Amino acid sequence: MKKIWVIGAISLGCFIQNTLAIDNTVKIGGLYDWQSIYYNNNGKSEQKIVSKYNKDFGFYSSGHIFAEYQLIAENNNLYGAKISLQHTTVNDRSVPFYLYFESGFGRIEAGAESSAGKKMRITTYSTSCGPGNGWNSKTLLSSNNPSNPSEKLVSYITNFCSFLDSKTRTSVKSDYSRRITYFTPKISLIDKHRIQFGLSYIPDSSNMGHDNIDVNKQNAPLPSSKYSFVIKDGISYGVGYDGKFGDKLDAKMSFVGEYGKTHAFNKKDKKSADIKFADLNTYVVGGILTYDKLSISASYGNYNKSLTATEVDLISRDSSLYGFGVKYNMGKYAFSINQFNSNHKKSKLSATSLGADYNIIKGVKTYLQSTFYHTNGKYLEQKVMKSDKNKGVLIFLGAKISF
Repeated sequence: MKKIWVIGAISLGCFIQNTLAIDNTVKIGGLYDWQSIYYNNNGKSEQKIVSKYNKDFGFYSSGHIFAEYQLIAENNNLYGAKISLQHTTVNDRSVPFYLYFESGFGRIEAGAESSAGKKMRITTYSTSCGPGNGWNSKTLLSSNNPSNPSEKLVSYITNFCSFLDSKTRTSVKSDYSRRITYFTPKISLIDKHRIQFGLSYIPDSSNMGHDNIDVNKQNAPLPSSKYSFVIKDGISYGVGYDGKFGDKLDAKMSFVGEYGKTHAFNKKDKKSADIKFADLNTYVVGGILTYDKLSISASYGNYNKSLTATEVDLISRDSSLYGFGVKYNMGKYAFSINQFNSNHKKSKLSATSLGADYNIIKGVKTYLQSTFYHTNGKYLEQKVMKSDKNKGVLIFLGAKISF
């Protein structure tokens, strides 16, 4: 596999070097998102936080600005770069840095961009209004472990994010780990039905785009674990389908997954753990069916015991998640309902989101979303099974400006 990527990179470099550019474009774009947030739950005091001194209500803003430089070659091939620009508000991390090259043979991306699996993935939140799955970043579903306050009692699965992307990403930083990605062109099966493949290679998940190549950046995708992890020789893959069955009916489907060799470390001293954890091996299958103004989505994912060990995970090693969504468009208005469920080592989460969008003019949108959730977590305390139950509601009222 490594030889394939090296040969491909060399071939790409030689091809670009001998290609004459006849035109170029520069694009500046961005997005600004403002939110008012109400949050209420029945958890412990450290879980009831929106802003530091106003526990259940506060304002939040984030956004991104990017520059894209693209060269158009004499044979219509495209190559260029996309980079996030620094600004004063919180970066929503939507635009990592990467280079790309696109031709009739497909597209190659190199840099710290998200992987093929993430870009091709379809989930229940692919048909949602408002912040969609963004509700999970504003909640504290589990209380602190009394014996070790830096850890959570229970870990819950709150989204369909992959380990080689969001779960091993450095907090507040835009770039992912460095990687190279290839997408095939969309291949016609029969009239109006196409299929596409994607593949990413990540040599070392600790090699982050914002750090030097030799920095030991271990990640802790499970907040309740005593271990951090690095994924070596990671592969993110995907296959996507889109087709039309008439003037008003069309469908999209995807199957994405990831694989890699797991290396575990003790959080305290960052030294290699003496326990063998299972290698990374996850997948998500999802689809969207659209008829006229109505769209229905559904998805299912499984961790296949990834990053687990029999010596550590005494309750269970199994993790799965699923959900569905419905969205209806009415001109400038759109309405959605999304249901998300997960079971992570016997710790269950259920979340229902109701959302609405109003597109005022092109590039300006307001939204409202309410999410209701409840948890039923399981953990061991001196070999005795305990429960961690809580429920809550989040309400977002916000506006987005994009350009």
